[in-house]
Amino acid sequence: MKTSWIGVAAVFALLAGVAVWVSETHAPSAPPSRTAAGDLDMPADSESIVEQALAQVPVDSTELRNRWLDTVPGLNVSMLSAAQRERLVRVANSRRCTCGCGFTVATCRAFDATCPVSGPYVEELRDSVRRNLIPAAGLRRRPT
Repeated sequence: MKTSWIGVAAVFALLAGVAVWVSETHAPSAPPSRTAAGDLDMPADSESIVEQALAQVPVDSTELRNRWLDTVPGLNVSMLSAAQRERLVRVANSRRCTCGCGFTVATCRAFDATCPVSGPYVEELRDSVRRNLIPAAGLRRRPT
């Protein structure tokens, strides 16, 4: 008889726990309140945090991702001629890294020297430029 009461109490506790979980996970959240001007009402410290974050961004992210670099950071180009180095720089500033960062290959190397995609990619580009396998047609030109 004592065992059946323990079983009933365990089932009741389990049902109560499930009810609390359901009420917590499916509770409607209150929409953010709006001021008279229609702006979202944010706590004062949230605005200062956003302002601090925006102040740290020196330029537009699109401009940053497309920024021209005169060298490909971390790549040995000593075996290339001046013309080949120029072509490599143009290729690295024209093509996007495929790691998902959205940067050109050159800027990805500058911002993430440990990127597992851009490192081997620029080495392949260097070797292709060295063997004259990459034509100059369609490459981005150096900004003036």
